Amino acid sequence: MPPRFSELQRNVREVDSLAVLHGEVSGARADNESIIVAAIAGTDDVPLVANYGEVLANGRYLLRVTAGTSYRLVAFLDANRNLRLDEGERVGVLPARALGVSGRPVGGLNIALDPKVQLSTADRRALGGLNAVKRIELPVAMGSVVDIDDATFTPEVASKGLWAPSDFLSEVGGGVYFLQPYSAARVPVLFVHGAGGNPREFEVLINALDRDRFQPWVYYYPSGVRLEAAAQGLDSIISALRRELGFSRMIITAHSMGGLVSMAYIKRQEASGKRDLVPLLVTLATPWRGHRAAALGVKHAPVAIPSWIDMQEDSDLQQALFSRPLASSTRFALLFGFHGDSGDGTISLASQLRPEAQRDAEKVLGFDETHTSILRSEAVRDNWLMLLDSVVRPKH
Repeated sequence: MPPRFSELQRNVREVDSLAVLHGEVSGARADNESIIVAAIAGTDDVPLVANYGEVLANGRYLLRVTAGTSYRLVAFLDANRNLRLDEGERVGVLPARALGVSGRPVGGLNIALDPKVQLSTADRRALGGLNAVKRIELPVAMGSVVDIDDATFTPEVASKGLWAPSDFLSEVGGGVYFLQPYSAARVPVLFVHGAGGNPREFEVLINALDRDRFQPWVYYYPSGVRLEAAAQGLDSIISALRRELGFSRMIITAHSMGGLVSMAYIKRQEASGKRDLVPLLVTLATPWRGHRAAALGVKHAPVAIPSWIDMQEDSDLQQALFSRPLASSTRFALLFGFHGDSGDGTISLASQLRPEAQRDAEKVLGFDETHTSILRSEAVRDNWLMLLDSVVRPKH
């Protein structure tokens, strides 16, 4: 097997076994104090700390664990930052075990530090030896402020997200990044890239954005994972940011496969009764009916990139996205490219113009552009800005 596919095989196995637990820990702490959350496997008599992490300043935590295993989650105030539970340090325990699920972050696992909580001797012993536990990092961004020239926003790193998604998660993490400090007075515009893509591809649109009315956010994710997993990850991050920041609207602009991820996210919102968050979805050159090459890869490659499964023509995911019309609370603008007889050089017109996608779209606009030049087109930029103006009127 070629080395690239051997590495892909390892990454696919690791992604399949990966699970994420996240939530918030409540309880006062001083600036020089830390709160630790540990995921404990094993039995009550013989507990084993599988992973641990430090709670962020906003109270959130996120732990990478193994799918298919149930964990007890314990938090404690590490007043002296020595990575061990000492006498007198407050403790909190999640009442029920949490099961790690492959491809789906499990959230809402909130813990309160309580001086009345008492741990068993075995648990205290396990939490006294965290220095000996090999911590598994998962550096997911939840509103980190970065520049568009961030060193991770490169084609080389993005390629790792496609071909080595587990390594990408461990080394980069991805997540939702802010390109300027958050302002409650500005509507977020979230940019979602496609397969092997990265946030810099949207630079022309980002630079054209009116920063008095809007603020640019980017979702950077390993594009080799299943698309529903990418949508679920976005859902978890945006839900956490919304609880913290309280914003009520977010516009989404997506390119290529990112349109499928974005639509899957919006349909998740609809299913949970949250229909008012995204007033406008703009997609550019999205393969709504998939790509013929994806099926060839799934059938003939030594190992299939997981996202290829969802990118096959008329995949289960695509059919699910269009099983019911898009809610009227989200206006949808479908921008497609044509450059030659059959499409934009990468995605066919038949895929970009899937009838159900046209059914749901308020606007369908075509441009004489390739799959990548559509992101740099002045005509696309001008039409995109007019779409944004229709949601948030210019200030006079």
